Amino acid sequence: MKTGFAKCIAALAGMSTVLSLGACSGLGGAKTAEVKFFNGKTESVKLMNTLIEEFNAKNPQYKVVQEFQKDASTALQQKFASGDVPDVVSADVTQDYVDNGLFQDLSGEDYWSHLDPAVKQMITDVKTGKQFKVALTKSIGGVFYNKALVPKVSTDSWDDFIASITPSDKSITPLFLGGKDSWTLGQLMDFWGHGSIKQRYSLTQAKRLFVNNDQSKLQFARADGPVALFASRLSELKDAGVINTNAATASYDDQVNAFAQGKAVAIPQGIWAVSAIKAKNPKLDIGFAAFAPMRDGEKPVVLSSEDSTLGIPAKAKNAEGAKAFIAFLLKTGNLKRYSETLNLPSAYTNVDSKWIDNPEEYASVLAASTPIGFSSYPSGFSSDDSGRYVQALLSGQYKTTQDFTKAYAAAWDKAWKNAN
Repeated sequence: MKTGFAKCIAALAGMSTVLSLGACSGLGGAKTAEVKFFNGKTESVKLMNTLIEEFNAKNPQYKVVQEFQKDASTALQQKFASGDVPDVVSADVTQDYVDNGLFQDLSGEDYWSHLDPAVKQMITDVKTGKQFKVALTKSIGGVFYNKALVPKVSTDSWDDFIASITPSDKSITPLFLGGKDSWTLGQLMDFWGHGSIKQRYSLTQAKRLFVNNDQSKLQFARADGPVALFASRLSELKDAGVINTNAATASYDDQVNAFAQGKAVAIPQGIWAVSAIKAKNPKLDIGFAAFAPMRDGEKPVVLSSEDSTLGIPAKAKNAEGAKAFIAFLLKTGNLKRYSETLNLPSAYTNVDSKWIDNPEEYASVLAASTPIGFSSYPSGFSSDDSGRYVQALLSGQYKTTQDFTKAYAAAWDKAWKNAN
């Protein structure tokens, strides 16, 4: 029986016709099998091009071709629908994809002996206990701040947090958002809004709540629930001038530039943004803090999750080449390069990576906060879609925060029901 998600994929497929080439001729008429690599991670594109060149040179029987898509979740769904299925995917392998058999089970591959056990737990499917993706690095997310502008960011309470990021120079934005790229606002809901729920449960328990859409615990539609609280706090930040006036239209690049140039005290982001910031201002002294609790009695939270995951679609035309490319990326030297270039901690215990100048500061924040993972979104309501609702809130398209709450909760619930 097809789920709603599978029916959606099938319907889209009927509207698309794609010409696919499985191989191209190499020197001397030899066949070179193409390996389609779909990448949704902005910060990794340049390094991946280098690694791909090295892999192709050492493995002339394959030719890895990278395709980058900024709105990866939507683009990947369209690819599955059209039949233009990649061989390797570096984007979110969602629960819907797993439930509909769209990704290969990688549990039997030789990927796991040195993987951090905590990371393995994070990527293990809560329904089957199997692994349908492998991670290159770990991810950390929180509030990054400019130590030249404020000495420390307090996360003991919401009011303390706002006071600690507010500079005396009123021309400097306390908290800069890059909402034009909807994923940045989607992750803000992920960390700050959904974080209000996740902090009460273990990583696995919280993931199961989202996968099963357990609204007895999630309480998205409630006037005093996490979505309403998030909308209220974000509206407060907007009205008080704490966030930039163009928060809904400024891009991720604008966010990085403003922070690197000292025009913003802080940005809510993942550790992946550090490499982009350092590229623009290598000498910037960057501090790290957790997301402050939005409600009294709650705890500061920090993202601690898998990052840079790789999966192989079930209908990949070159699964053998995909596995060879993943094996190449998982070589110790390549894992170290990836970790240090992207300023991300390695997911592997046998990799000695100097991924950041001040790892002890990150370790201290993690130890003092409640770790949370990414949310599991239903098909038809991705993190990007979540961000678009937040865009609309910031743009004034909802008369009240309760209107936003009802619309967000209804869209989430409808998408989950359609997919199940």
